[in-house]
Amino acid sequence: MSNKFIEISSRIAKEIDLNISAERAKLPTEKELADQFQVSRETIRKALKHLIEVGRVYSIQGSGYYVRPSNGIRMESMINRYSSVTDMIRSANLIEGDLEIQIFKRRPKEEELTLLKLDKQDWVFIVDRIRTASGEPVVYSQGILPESIVGRDFPERFEPGSLGKYLEHYHSIHIVEAFMEIQAVREEDSLPYRMKQSESPLLKFFQIHYDAKASPIFLSFDYMRNDLIRFYVRRTK
Repeated sequence: MSNKFIEISSRIAKEIDLNISAERAKLPTEKELADQFQVSRETIRKALKHLIEVGRVYSIQGSGYYVRPSNGIRMESMINRYSSVTDMIRSANLIEGDLEIQIFKRRPKEEELTLLKLDKQDWVFIVDRIRTASGEPVVYSQGILPESIVGRDFPERFEPGSLGKYLEHYHSIHIVEAFMEIQAVREEDSLPYRMKQSESPLLKFFQIHYDAKASPIFLSFDYMRNDLIRFYVRRTK
């Protein structure tokens, strides 16, 4: 079975989640795992490689495989349901926070002009920050908001947390849906040191956020740590 290694990696991950393997604990050898699951060592290698890619384990050459620390943080989200990063963190019973917040203003780029229906003489504010869950950096986020919507005094009025909640509170704008594209993280993407330091796999989400009248309100780029945040899609026939 070609996808047997996915099944094995899932079973190993469940053992980790059940604390059968403690954080930083060394996993059994490839041979021991092959015997345990009654598969070839090649299948075990593929399963372990997959677990490394999703951030569940790491390897030390000449030593073996170890459980990657997670600081007890684990979040899940259904990506077919609209929710903010704040909602996701709170639903996991974790405390949200912001780090390294930077707000600056510039002219919109060509793509932003089209997606937000702006003119070249308009301005947009960029909210650049790291979102944290109980102190752990989990998402690097960039929000792009038109000055015509949030006003010139936006930097003074900005409050950490959900941009959707901010817009609702200060401008009576209700974000009801978003068009989301999952993109590859590219070498040219500029990431803050804190996110690079984690050495975690990242998922990049680009979203256009709309109000109840289907008007585009703001754009967002979110680089989310896939070792701490899992995303699912419900598919029905």
